[in-house]
Amino acid sequence: MKAVTQVSKSIYRELLQNSNDADATTAEILITTSASSEGGKEVVSQVIYRNNGLPFRTQDWARLRKIAEGNPDAFGVGAYTMFSICEEPLVVSGKKGEEEAMAFFWKGDSLWTKTGKAPDGIINMSATLNHSNVQDNTAWTSFMLPSRDPYPLPDLVEFAKFLTASLTFTQCLKNIRVYVNSTLQLNIQKTIIESHTIETPKASSFWRNDGAVTSSSS
Repeated sequence: MKAVTQVSKSIYRELLQNSNDADATTAEILITTSASSEGGKEVVSQVIYRNNGLPFRTQDWARLRKIAEGNPDAFGVGAYTMFSICEEPLVVSGKKGEEEAMAFFWKGDSLWTKTGKAPDGIINMSATLNHSNVQDNTAWTSFMLPSRDPYPLPDLVEFAKFLTASLTFTQCLKNIRVYVNSTLQLNIQKTIIESHTIETPKASSFWRNDGAVTSSSS
C-alpha cells in the first residue's frame, strides 16, 4: 500500500474544511476497492466522502456549479483536485427525504452540471453502508468519486496521521471514520479538554520565595 499522495491530501483537506464550515461533527470516508489487472493488488475503485453538517442551500449549489464554469474561487481551489482522480463526481445533499443531487459530466471538452431530485438508488448509495440493514436517519452530504484510473489503497497508518493532524485545525469536526469495503478501519475522535488554571505553591521552608524552585539538604 502506498502513502497518502499530495493529490489525495488536497482533496481530503478541502472536503474536511468544507465539512467543518458546514458545522459537521462527523465525517466518513467510504473506500471501495477491487483487484487490479496487474498482480491482483488492491486498488481504489470509488470513494464516498460524507459529512453530517448542514445540508446544501441554494447558494451552496450555485457555488458548486461554478466549478464547471472554471471559477477557482467557487468552492475552494482544492475542490478542483476531485477531477484529478474522478472524471464525473456526484454530490448529494439536502434534508432527509428531500435530497438533491448534482452530477458533473463531460460533453467533448466542456464540463457540465445537471441538478435534480436525487433518485432513491443514489440516496441509498450515499447514506448507508452495504452491510448495514439499519435505517440511517442522518442527513448526509455526500461526494461520490468513482476512480478514473484505479489507484493504490493508501497506507492506513499514514492516512490516520494525516487525518489526525487535519482535525487539529477544525472547530466543529471532531470525528472521522474510514471504511474499506464496508469494514471500519479507522475511527479518529478528537476530545477537547477545558483549560484550567494551575496555581503554584506558596513560599514555605521548602520553597524559595519565588514559589517555583525547591531546595533540600541533599
